[in-house]
Amino acid sequence: MKKNQSMTVGKGQKERKTQTVSLLFEGILSLLCLALFTITPLLFVEIKQNEWVSGFIPIRMINAELKFCAVIVIVSLITGLIGIRIHLNAYISRYPPSLILFCGIFILAILLSTYTAHNTTRAWVSSFMWHLLPLALALSLSQLRWNSKRLLVWTGSILLGGVVSSLIVMDQHYQWTDWSHRLTRLGYGGIIFNQNFAAEYHAPLLPIALGLTFYVKSRKVKFSLIAILLLVLLPALSLSMARGAWVGLIGSCTITAVISLVVLAKKRKLIEPKYFKYFCLIPSSFLLLAIALPLYLSTSDYWKKGAFTQNTNNTAKTESVELVELKSITTRGSGRRIALWQDAIKASTSGDFLLGKGTDHYELHFHEGAEISDKTTGGTLVRFVHNDFLQILYENGIIGLVGFLGIWLVVFWRALLSALVCCRSNDLTTFGLIIALTTACITFLIESFFEFPTRSPCALIIGWTSLGLLLAVSMDKKKSKTETTQIPIKPKYNLLLGTLAVLIIPYGCILAKNLFWSNIFHFQGRIAGDYGEKEKSLKFHRKSISYAPWEHHSRKWECFYLLTLKKQFPEALEAINNTLKVHPGCLVAHQNKISVLLNEFKDKNMAIQAYRDMKKAAPFHPYTEQESQKFPSLKR
Repeated sequence: MKKNQSMTVGKGQKERKTQTVSLLFEGILSLLCLALFTITPLLFVEIKQNEWVSGFIPIRMINAELKFCAVIVIVSLITGLIGIRIHLNAYISRYPPSLILFCGIFILAILLSTYTAHNTTRAWVSSFMWHLLPLALALSLSQLRWNSKRLLVWTGSILLGGVVSSLIVMDQHYQWTDWSHRLTRLGYGGIIFNQNFAAEYHAPLLPIALGLTFYVKSRKVKFSLIAILLLVLLPALSLSMARGAWVGLIGSCTITAVISLVVLAKKRKLIEPKYFKYFCLIPSSFLLLAIALPLYLSTSDYWKKGAFTQNTNNTAKTESVELVELKSITTRGSGRRIALWQDAIKASTSGDFLLGKGTDHYELHFHEGAEISDKTTGGTLVRFVHNDFLQILYENGIIGLVGFLGIWLVVFWRALLSALVCCRSNDLTTFGLIIALTTACITFLIESFFEFPTRSPCALIIGWTSLGLLLAVSMDKKKSKTETTQIPIKPKYNLLLGTLAVLIIPYGCILAKNLFWSNIFHFQGRIAGDYGEKEKSLKFHRKSISYAPWEHHSRKWECFYLLTLKKQFPEALEAINNTLKVHPGCLVAHQNKISVLLNEFKDKNMAIQAYRDMKKAAPFHPYTEQESQKFPSLKR
């Protein structure tokens, strides 16, 4: 009797301990979720005189590299904690075999392209930020048990960050306060510096907000979401002047709505008659959202700042700037983008087709194949193709592109099957959520065809989180009552998983720290140079190099000061060679090397070899043609 009582007490204590640990995990995860979706879009740094480091100059900074530091730290913590929990439980939710296959292909392509890349460290760091960490986030989210409370916490956090960012966009336009106008920005970008980046981040939020109106039960919350959609999110997106984001939202809402309505019509027998009209209402609302954006753009002169005075003073009917920009999508293309795409396709298919050149290596090798771009659009160095699919093909090969596309297509297929399950069970709320998340993912992918949201921190976390949530909801809805939901992990694989989960946290924090200080010191060096404090500028640039030696930005400035300020030509030549090691396409470094070898070292043979290296790196660039004038004896 006493033994049974002691066993009951022990079992109760164990259950209470488990509940305490579970509540602690939930609390930490919710805080990290809130931090990820609010800190990332709203992060900026303001440094005062001599703050943090002696000699620092006052500066206000907003850039993508800075925001990526927050993404790396928070996502590393989220994936690490979920991985540790899975390791302790020694059970894992079953992934679709096709998803495992395409994830394996994508990861293998990334690792192989990194191994064969010119700058291995740069390729690895960029792969970790842009591909591996977001994929790990999406896969780890599907391992959580998603109830309505957890879904509302995550989607609510996503919308909270987006709403605040959109309000700042509108503040910059309507000038409610003067604070937002002091931010470093280009256009109405909120607090994301660039209006295109902001729009790519804001566009997928609209279908999520609309989907939540079908998911929540409270009428007050439903009306609040509709008000946010109509009064905040749509106006902010309209002000962005970002055609790629507009096409993404309109296209995704139309595609999802049309496919859903066609499927509902064909599967009408699966749905109870009284529920059929409600199921049709959900995709129809997304079709209305697709129509709403052009309406906002065409009527922007009536609700923008100063619209009333403009309308009273100007009786002639003129089209709004936003409407003109919308029409330009079909009436005029972007010659710059077309030239970049043509050069990227030709370079990808002529060499390194299978494995690519390595992540973030498009910039390093851009001029090698810029036969059209260098001759027609000014010969400017470009880091992004403005088409993420072509960039993956260029950097990770056809294997990487197949893996990337396969991951998304598998999740979309699972979502379609889960939506049919919702139809059979008359589950309108989950059906609406699946449609919303699918639309957000398609918006992200359409944007990727015109811009580079998979390499933009704010858009990246929304796109991959939407994919992870869609996978989680689809996996949960697809399970049958008799299906095994959890499978045990073999000890050696569990050990590997636990090790990776533990290591990813400190690795992510250390990497973010190095990227943060490299970024800070680089811009301190630039502003010090602008103020004429060249010694201080050189010192700051060297500190930036010490934190991120795989980057080339501060190395160029180090070379400049060694040549012009210090007149230390042997050291300058060494710095130039180090710059070309990390970035063989840096034309300024090639020019400086030729000049130093000719004018200071009087070594014409070495200068000729330096010119040949430059011609190999940029055969079509006008700078190469200029340098060839220094060697008239060479055959052209």
